[in-house]
Amino acid sequence: MKITIIGTHSTGKTTIINTMQEYLLKTKKTVTILKELSRECPFPINENTTLTAQAWILDNQIKKEQAIDHSNGLLISDRSSIDNFAYMYRAIGESLPHKYEKQAVEHMASYDFIYKTQKLEIDAKKDKVRSTDYEFRDNIDWLIINLLEKHNIPYINLPATTDTATHIDYIMQSSNF
Repeated sequence: MKITIIGTHSTGKTTIINTMQEYLLKTKKTVTILKELSRECPFPINENTTLTAQAWILDNQIKKEQAIDHSNGLLISDRSSIDNFAYMYRAIGESLPHKYEKQAVEHMASYDFIYKTQKLEIDAKKDKVRSTDYEFRDNIDWLIINLLEKHNIPYINLPATTDTATHIDYIMQSSNF
């Protein structure tokens, strides 16, 4: 099974995934996590990102996911191709070559479940990597939602809470692990 947790930055995706991995390992499940790749990107991210940076993230996201054998377990991806495309689109706009959107959308069909975090009215953590700009986070969240709807990509909204246990319970119940 392959799932992804998506959403704008600083909405608890990594915390949910790490907690879920701990929980599932206790139940003797085989779990592989693909961490968010923007932290590894050798190019600028956030408000100063470029097409080169976002193409690097998008391509590596897809390649790394395809290289992981999850046939006997669970692959959980911290972000997806649609998240990456949202950042790319925000940076480049309408002049963005269509091939990137097509690539991102086609890849979304590879997930069994797509869970989207909610952007709550709380400040982003200052981790020296991700932007804390509220409007930027809002814009990315809006773009992700609009891309999901534009392309009829099925997804499940996680409850609007910071309680990780609630998220884990929700994911476990809705996916029947």
